[in-house]
Amino acid sequence: MDGYFGSGAANPAPAVPSSAPLARTRRRWLLPLLLCLLTLTVAAAVVSVSRAKAVAAPALRALSDPAPAADGWGPSYVDTRGRPARWDPCAPIHYVVLTAWAPPQGRADVTAALAQITRASGLRFVDDGDTDEVPLRSRSAYQPKRYGKRWAPLLVAWVPPARTDLGLGDGVQGVTVAVALAGRGGGSIVTGQVALDADRRLASGFGPGATEGEVLLHELAHAVGLGHVLDPTQVMYPQTTNSESRYGAGDRAGLAALGRTAGCLPAPPARPLQTSVFEPRP
Repeated sequence: MDGYFGSGAANPAPAVPSSAPLARTRRRWLLPLLLCLLTLTVAAAVVSVSRAKAVAAPALRALSDPAPAADGWGPSYVDTRGRPARWDPCAPIHYVVLTAWAPPQGRADVTAALAQITRASGLRFVDDGDTDEVPLRSRSAYQPKRYGKRWAPLLVAWVPPARTDLGLGDGVQGVTVAVALAGRGGGSIVTGQVALDADRRLASGFGPGATEGEVLLHELAHAVGLGHVLDPTQVMYPQTTNSESRYGAGDRAGLAALGRTAGCLPAPPARPLQTSVFEPRP
């Protein structure tokens, strides 16, 4: 599956992804676990106005095909100048966790997965606590009554497939939606949601085999802007392997390129966004 589109301002700008329905399976005798990326496109409302002249930001486009193994990593979205969409590394990324259906070690696995991202990228995460918000395609990126006048925090949730419309179940273990806006300095990821199938329990931690930790590493990397890569030694490979659940050299290079070394990228002001859903090609 692939995501959302939005309309509104002069230049449509795509938002950031999760991953198209691609299988990640540890052993051939295991049922495939699909980790999906829903792409979201919103209005490119980041416009500079000077002397009554508006300058539109370069639009974003989704990269649906995995990056070649030789590249090591690939972004989820780029603008017309080839710059990847990313979070502002000079501001903390706030997140909340839906714990109603989470496994006992779920929160610990989220913390450990985000710590791996921080080590590789320099991105900082702030835990805003638990939430009762359920991940949905219609989730608003701006919810002032729930979260205040700011972009809604990244939502991480274990949820039964019957309680969400993100397409979990039937082998789909994880889905990510990351919302990005086009800007003159490059695409800005401003919020997102990571949903995991609560009805299918995996081993906790980050050991070999299909684990909750590995799914979190894969989906959270989508949430910060990484796409798939055709290198089986990387977590962002479309299929799981029997290796330990930790980022490979290509994953780390991609996270570094999206993090502090790329410099600050102030996010546009929080505001309501109009979005609609689309089904990507398989």
